[in-house]
Amino acid sequence: MNTRPDNVGGHDHSANGSAGRAGRWLAIVASVVVVATVVAAIVVMGSPSAQREAKVDARRAADLFRIGSAIDRWVERNDALPPDLAALAAEPGARLAIVDPVTAVPYAYAITGARSYELCATFTTDTAQSGHVEAWPGEAWAHDVGPHCFERKAKVPGKGE
Repeated sequence: MNTRPDNVGGHDHSANGSAGRAGRWLAIVASVVVVATVVAAIVVMGSPSAQREAKVDARRAADLFRIGSAIDRWVERNDALPPDLAALAAEPGARLAIVDPVTAVPYAYAITGARSYELCATFTTDTAQSGHVEAWPGEAWAHDVGPHCFERKAKVPGKGE
C-alpha cells in the first residue's frame, strides 16, 4: 500500500505541474506579443478613426480630381470655363460628386482667369503629417487640415494648355 502523497513538502514533482507553469508562461508571452503587435499597428497605421478620416479626405481629393477632368472636357467643348459646378454636374452623362461626402456642403469653385480656376474643400487630415498624398498624373493634392484651395488651369488638347 502506497501512503506517500504525490505532493511532498508542498512541491509538485509531477510532470503536470511543470507543464502547467510552462503553459501559463507561454500564454503570458503570447498575450504580450499580441498586445505589442496591436499597439505597433496603431502607431504605424493610425487609429481606425484616423484611417477613416484619411479615407474620406482621399475621397474629397478624388472628387476634386474628377471635377478638374470634367472642367477640361467642358473647356474643350465650350472654349470657356463652366459658370459653376452645378452646370458642370448637369451635363448629360456626368456623374460628378460636387458636395462633400460627409457634410454635404458643396465644393467651392471660383474662376480666377480665362482658363484658371480654384477648387476648394475642407479636409480633416494634414497630408504633411500623415504622409499620404493622393496624386494623379502630374497633379498632387497635398493639403492641411481645414479649408484648402487648389489652383488649376484647364488643359485643352491641341491648344498647348
